[in-house]
Amino acid sequence: MPWFRKHHTCPCGTNWWDEWDCLCNDRCPNCNAEIEPDDHEAIEGDASAVIRTLNDRLRKSLTGGRVVMTAGVSALPEDVRARVIELTRTFDEFTPDNDPHQEHDFGSFEIGGQKFFFKHNYYDKSMKYGSEDPSDPDKTTRVLTIMRADEY
Repeated sequence: MPWFRKHHTCPCGTNWWDEWDCLCNDRCPNCNAEIEPDDHEAIEGDASAVIRTLNDRLRKSLTGGRVVMTAGVSALPEDVRARVIELTRTFDEFTPDNDPHQEHDFGSFEIGGQKFFFKHNYYDKSMKYGSEDPSDPDKTTRVLTIMRADEY
């Protein structure tokens, strides 16, 4: 499968690179504007790199899969819930300890002393079974769950 590393420049001043299997537009992680790539290069991606890119796309833009939140997150005051979603979207503290496979599939952060997690799961298109190939978006429904740590 062809794979591309794309550079985007948003009018808000945000610059970023992403990797994808097409030269599609991306959403700015800062202002959520749809931006065309202004540069790209063809690359070969291993499965973890592809999964990482797909996970990052869902987490940052909230597109490319389903996003759910637990009852505990849903019940939070609107301003706190918005902050939880924003910290999920902008999370970038992946280390070998919390991301051993380099797939950006889990993260945690705190707000006001309360710990939150986000977790990616991979299902087949029918949502009945696990995906046979999480690196293939044609075979996978990607689900991002946002939760309080005490709900895990």
